Amino acid sequence: MSVHSIDPAKLRDASWLVPQIVNLCRSQVQRALELYRVAMKAGAKLQQFETEDCRQMFSALVTSAIRVGQADEALRVLQDLQRQGPGLDMSIFTSATKLCTSKQLFPECLAIYDFMLDACKLEVNDKTVWSCLLFCAIETKSYHRCSFFFEQLRTYGEASSKDFSNMVRFASSTGEWELALKMLEDMRKASVEIDSIVYNTVLASCVVAEQVDAARKLLEQVVKDGGVADVIAFNTLSKGYAKAGRIDECCELYDWMHSLGIKPSQVTYGILLDSCINENQIERAAQVFETMKAEGCPMNTVLYTTLIKGFARAGQVDQATRIYEQMRTERTVAPDLITFSILIKANCDHGDLEVSLKLMAEMRQLGLKPDEVVFNNLLGGCVNWKQEGNVELAKSLYKDMISAGVRPSNATYSILIRLYSQCKMLDEAVDLLRHEPVAHGVRAEARLYAQLAQCCLRERQGRRAVEVYKMLTEHSTPTPAVHSSMLGMCIKLNMLDTGAEILSLAASVGGRVDARDAAALMDAAVKKKKPQVVETLRSAMMQLKLPVSA
Repeated sequence: MSVHSIDPAKLRDASWLVPQIVNLCRSQVQRALELYRVAMKAGAKLQQFETEDCRQMFSALVTSAIRVGQADEALRVLQDLQRQGPGLDMSIFTSATKLCTSKQLFPECLAIYDFMLDACKLEVNDKTVWSCLLFCAIETKSYHRCSFFFEQLRTYGEASSKDFSNMVRFASSTGEWELALKMLEDMRKASVEIDSIVYNTVLASCVVAEQVDAARKLLEQVVKDGGVADVIAFNTLSKGYAKAGRIDECCELYDWMHSLGIKPSQVTYGILLDSCINENQIERAAQVFETMKAEGCPMNTVLYTTLIKGFARAGQVDQATRIYEQMRTERTVAPDLITFSILIKANCDHGDLEVSLKLMAEMRQLGLKPDEVVFNNLLGGCVNWKQEGNVELAKSLYKDMISAGVRPSNATYSILIRLYSQCKMLDEAVDLLRHEPVAHGVRAEARLYAQLAQCCLRERQGRRAVEVYKMLTEHSTPTPAVHSSMLGMCIKLNMLDTGAEILSLAASVGGRVDARDAAALMDAAVKKKKPQVVETLRSAMMQLKLPVSA
């Protein structure tokens, strides 16, 4: 029957209610909770129940609610027990803590602990409970609780391997490498088994904290003691050496691994390659690559691409291409977007735009779509094409970029402005900046307007430079740096009328101008004996509240 149709007298009768709820909790948790709530509304007085009956009922309600993932409901029941019943006891709290932990209800477990602490301040002398709370604190990143929970745990018993592991996780997450080492030492003293995960976590803590020498000392101790030193441990330390630029130690670790019979992994070789390339030791990187192939290490895209990147960075485009060709012969390894991006840029920088276009075609044949970086590199190649630029190809690439659904960026427009300026096509550059960013939802940065204005000034097109400056003021307030570069160029090229007009416009829009730049422009106008320019500058400087000398 519906719980709402039950006789209220029965609901208030503990001898009837308690067995009913305990029985329902075994298979119908929601119905048990509903019956409990209806009974409370019907006037059931928990203080009148036998203490043992009351605790039995609440224990069943709490544990069953947690079992079905309703820890918040369990907390409300516990609050009723404390406020209206005989109060919390240690057994219910212990059961709730352990069950929440096993069900991975970590925040809820801590919430129950906080309620217990505030409501009745039970003395928790069960080591297992503190162990559960420590684990919950780690999982919820409540790191401020961890040290206290661990201290309480050790007060009531010996910490287990899992407890120490959790403290190592805590130390690693908070960057406390010294604490991680101390936990490791405590484990040794307590004769607690230490697995490779703990060792590697402590090693990683030292490496992240840039305590590479401490990490090396630990690894040596592990090997000496016959502990579990695996390839992950060596790779972790190798990353630390690579980051510190200590390439010789990276290579020495590699030899040490061999002497211990530990087989290097793809990650091992990747770290070695990266460290050689970052230190510009390209030939050494090539040796590592050949060793890797000779030892039968399975090749992958990352390893090939890393070496290609190294040769490209060193300007050895032919060598980078040779590695790419080797990569293409591997049936199980295919170049990815990063591989092509590196090669395309390298060839563009080297002036081989035709090769770059061929690479993009090969990339598309593999089903890869060029992104903004690839298109920008190709556009940059158009700027450098035979020292004179290739505007038509750039226009075609830009159109292709839009058609492919690749959104241009400020970098894209900066490249095109440079190309148009180089080819004396400032009208098209102005038209581009006026219309294209808006058409494709790109917010043009102030630097683009400053760049184009500078290009106009270099070509002594003062009216065009002023037009671009006005466009800039329509989008944002020019910075002192922008004014400094433009006014400086006007002085250098003796375009003082243009400089005065720009300063007047800056005053009208409330722009920020460095007093030294305005004063330098004024000095130049005075020296050139241009009274009209001087008067224009004086008026603008007064409006900008800049000092005007006699």
